[in-house]
Amino acid sequence: MVRTTLSAEELIRVAQDLPAGPRLLVELGQIIRNPGVDAADVIALLRQDASLVARILRMANSPAYARAEPAGSIEEAVASIGFREVHRLVGAVAATQLGEQKLRLYGVDGRQVRINALFVAVTMEELAEECGEEPRSCYTVGLLRSVGKMALELLAKNDPMVRAFAESGETDLDDWEKRTWGIGNCEVAEKILVHWRLPHETVIAIRHHYHTLGKHNPVIHLLKLAASSAEDRCHGLPGEEGLLKITPDNFVKAGLDERVFQRACERAQRTFDRLHAATG
Repeated sequence: MVRTTLSAEELIRVAQDLPAGPRLLVELGQIIRNPGVDAADVIALLRQDASLVARILRMANSPAYARAEPAGSIEEAVASIGFREVHRLVGAVAATQLGEQKLRLYGVDGRQVRINALFVAVTMEELAEECGEEPRSCYTVGLLRSVGKMALELLAKNDPMVRAFAESGETDLDDWEKRTWGIGNCEVAEKILVHWRLPHETVIAIRHHYHTLGKHNPVIHLLKLAASSAEDRCHGLPGEEGLLKITPDNFVKAGLDERVFQRACERAQRTFDRLHAATG
């Protein structure tokens, strides 16, 4: 049975039940895009979530950052590692928080959610640098591209009529979602992130990255390439295999050649390894 009554208000309401880290990541990205941003503004935002501050401090003091003296406060950590690395760490924490929610209907455990989100995020950041796109926005879109799946999972939490993808008899993830909810996870993510005020020209990449034919926004193609790279490195998510097959057109529209893409993916792997180690 297809559900057809899923409203924007319902999606926004369920988004409020998601962890705080993803929303703060969006807000942090907006703040640090301002050239005149002050460290006090960044710290005030981070302090909205005490657990986030504790995790960032722990990661900043981990062996991955090889500090001579441990940072004793969030102020010291921010001053030591800088805004860009703080943004990455908030993303790593957000990925960990998202990974605390198992996506039973999608057949995805928390570890897969966390690793996929973080790997796609750092790959997006590297690809954006190569293409002249805004790296922090691309990092955020890569990290939060699966937030729609989490919202749909929450909506179905108390609905015994919803069958898991693997048990549904469907072979196409997109078709299963639309038959179940009348909407796909990519469109849900777009609506939530626009509500959180991530720039629409960036968020639209999530809406279309499964089906890129005829799309000209480079970020759409960057996201497909980044998600495909995660798939190739065994960090993919069940059901997406057939939706992330890349074509020469993806490279053309993204403004990349395959050699530059592969180099960016290698840099992303090193950044991922460091962040993954820092999060434990």
